[in-house]
Amino acid sequence: MKGMRARSRVVACIAAVLVYALVLLPISSELWAATGPTLWLQASQDACAAAKAQAQADVNGATWFAIGCLGGVLGWIIAYVIESNPPATALVGKSPDYVAQYTDCYRIEAKRIRSKHALNGCLAATGLELVLYLLLVVAASSE
Repeated sequence: MKGMRARSRVVACIAAVLVYALVLLPISSELWAATGPTLWLQASQDACAAAKAQAQADVNGATWFAIGCLGGVLGWIIAYVIESNPPATALVGKSPDYVAQYTDCYRIEAKRIRSKHALNGCLAATGLELVLYLLLVVAASSE
């Protein structure tokens, strides 16, 4: 009797493993393939969108334009080299993947904004200097 019960338990365990392997495992992997990457991609896009909005609110374009005007190429290089970190309050309670994606997108967007405004300032100052030099040359040649 005890041998029959042990044998029936073994058979039941084998049957359960086979049902899981043949039926439930393919369903769960298909479900992951259908929703897993999509959910991750959506979370990644949400993190990036939030990070870009925060970077645009945090970075002062006028300041970096002035730095580009006053510093020239050096101001533009400084704007490109500096690393910004997002505010910690935006990352509290978020998953590590979200934090990593948010931080990367924030740094990229902040660098893009800083370097764009600094370069515009550098070009504006250079253009103004050229106009002033041309005016000086014209004034000197007319005397």
